[in-house]
Amino acid sequence: MTEKFCAGKDYFLKENVSGKESCECKFRFQIGKDKLNFIFDVTDPDIISPYSSDNENIYYGDAVEIFITPDGDLSRYKELEVSPFGVRFFGNIINRDGKTPELTKIAPAFSAQAMETLTGYRVVIDLPFESAGIRDLKKAKFNAYRLDKKADGKLLLYALNPTMCESFHRPAYFVELNEH
Repeated sequence: MTEKFCAGKDYFLKENVSGKESCECKFRFQIGKDKLNFIFDVTDPDIISPYSSDNENIYYGDAVEIFITPDGDLSRYKELEVSPFGVRFFGNIINRDGKTPELTKIAPAFSAQAMETLTGYRVVIDLPFESAGIRDLKKAKFNAYRLDKKADGKLLLYALNPTMCESFHRPAYFVELNEH
């Protein structure tokens, strides 16, 4: 059974393959009148993110991500990413078989603030319902992720609701946006 995730509550992301909770990334979301707000507090002593322009492939470095489907159709969703330095990535995904994403990059239609902290970084993402295509919040589903690039080249993956494999692109693991 999938855990219920509620707005305004803090969650620690879990290692994506094993499902083991990690205290290195605290996540929460908030539901506003016309937008969603996602907050990531990341502990990371070795931030690796050489990107400087929006829509670069920042997922090869440290980043946080949201995948969201506006209407519950798990074959079509948006991918939002933000680097520790505020570089944004936005794309439309078509994933007909639930395992093979087809990406089309689009101009980022969300705002993000990234700031360095004493132990790593914090990212705040504001996603207008209109930019996500959300008309009925009760139908929308999402998942939240963190990519942690290490100096040795290894990329560690963390998720709110782990996909239990080496890929985040498993929309079957998306969860509802619960207000309470």
